[in-house]
Amino acid sequence: MAASTAERDDVAKKYDFYQLLGVEDTADESAIRKAYRKAALKYHPDKNKSKHAVGIFHALSIANEVLLSDNLRQEYDAKRSAKIRDKKRQEAFDSKRRQGKEDLERRENEASKRQKKPNGTGFGAGGGSTPGRAEGWDSQKEALLHAKITRLQEQSAMLKAQRDAKLRSAAKAN
Repeated sequence: MAASTAERDDVAKKYDFYQLLGVEDTADESAIRKAYRKAALKYHPDKNKSKHAVGIFHALSIANEVLLSDNLRQEYDAKRSAKIRDKKRQEAFDSKRRQGKEDLERRENEASKRQKKPNGTGFGAGGGSTPGRAEGWDSQKEALLHAKITRLQEQSAMLKAQRDAKLRSAAKAN
C-alpha cells in the first residue's frame, strides 16, 4: 500500500527515516531492506503490544517506501538537509543571542559596580556636586538619557495619534 504525499510529509515531520531504520544516510538498498525487516519485526503490532507500536510500524513502512524509491529519496534528502541546515543556523543564532545577553548582563553588572560608592551606600548618597545624582554621572550620560526620553515621548505621541485615528474611523463607520 503506497502512502500519500500528505502521509509521507506528516511522518517525515515526526521522524528522521534514517534514524528510524537505524541506517546511515549513505546506506544502499540492501542495507535499508535488512534494517526495515529487523525493525518491522520489532514493532509489528502482532509482536509488540505497546500503544505506540502501530504508529511506529506505519512510520517504518513509509520510511522503507521513501528510501527505496530513487525519486522519493532524493526529495526526502533535500528536505532533510534543508531542515538540518535551518536547525544549525537557528542553534548558531541562539548561541550568539545567548552570548550577547551574557555580555550585556556582564557589562551592566560592571557598570553598576563602578557607579556604587566604595562605602556601599549606593546612588545619590551625598558627596557629589549635584544632589540626587550618582557618582560618575556625566554630561554624556545625561544627553543619552535625554535622547531616550525624547524618543519615548515621540513614540507615545505617535501611538496616541494612531489610536485617535482608529477611534475616528470607527466612529465614522458607526
